[in-house]
Amino acid sequence: MEVHKIPTLFGLPEAEKLTELNKGHINRTFLSLCGGERYILQSLNSSVFRAPEAVMDNIRRIEAAFSAETDIAVPHFIACGDKNYAVADGELWRIYNYIAATADAAADAAAAGRHFGAFMRITEGTVLNKTPAIERFHDYDRYFAELSALNRTDISLLRIFDSLRDKLEAVFGGSLKKRVIHGDAKPDNVIAGSPACIIDLDTVMYSYAAIDYGDLVRSVCRDTESGLSALDSLTRGFSQGLCGILDGDEINSLYFGILWLTSELAMRYLADSQREEKYFRGKTSAECLARSCQLMAQLNAFTAQSGRINEIIHKHLD
Repeated sequence: MEVHKIPTLFGLPEAEKLTELNKGHINRTFLSLCGGERYILQSLNSSVFRAPEAVMDNIRRIEAAFSAETDIAVPHFIACGDKNYAVADGELWRIYNYIAATADAAADAAAAGRHFGAFMRITEGTVLNKTPAIERFHDYDRYFAELSALNRTDISLLRIFDSLRDKLEAVFGGSLKKRVIHGDAKPDNVIAGSPACIIDLDTVMYSYAAIDYGDLVRSVCRDTESGLSALDSLTRGFSQGLCGILDGDEINSLYFGILWLTSELAMRYLADSQREEKYFRGKTSAECLARSCQLMAQLNAFTAQSGRINEIIHKHLD
């Protein structure tokens, strides 16, 4: 089925104009003009999301959790019959109304923290589909094993990742609480409008609060000069959004979430630099290697600033 006809499966006119949006790494996304109205039309990447129906079922459940909220939202996917998706030629498609931004979400670290803290609070108690969106996503051991198996990584780097693996096991290997998290928490996944809207819900999963917090810090605090100021603002906002739902052990784990997510992504990009079939669609091996080096520099900075970062965390969350 031709892409411009996909909207008709949802009761909409054919697309008069389609513009492919290439910012995302995973799914094919189009800005679709149908009957004079703008929509976001996406094809879910089934090679990454092996159970796309479960992904869409989780999104339905998250939508329900947000149904009574007025200050923050998630996209509402238009129905095709009794489902929030349609299948055409073996591809799963979904569509929602285009959401206009009124500001740059990445420019306000406190707002980004507040929105993802609120996401965790609002979804607390939501029951997700038993099938994971991505098998072993945010599994540090998985990415370490994949990188090690390629046999092309400097042994000194592998030792760094392995040493950190032991530390993470000590923090996260016990009875630390798991809750519903976004799984890809970064300012790019917030549309700053009225209300603000959290998008890209495909990776919603049960995991640790430190995962979303760590991903936020990694994505916001890239500049070592202004990083601690941004981290302070982000953490203050995160605490405001959470409204005190984290217990003491979860708060103590947050710093280690920063190390986990930064090193995990470094391993994933480093592995992609060494193989032809890449997870990060459209990235060359050289680009993947450069991104991995950037992440390792971040990891070194976060490690060196551990004392100050923990002070900031406990100042806002204790």
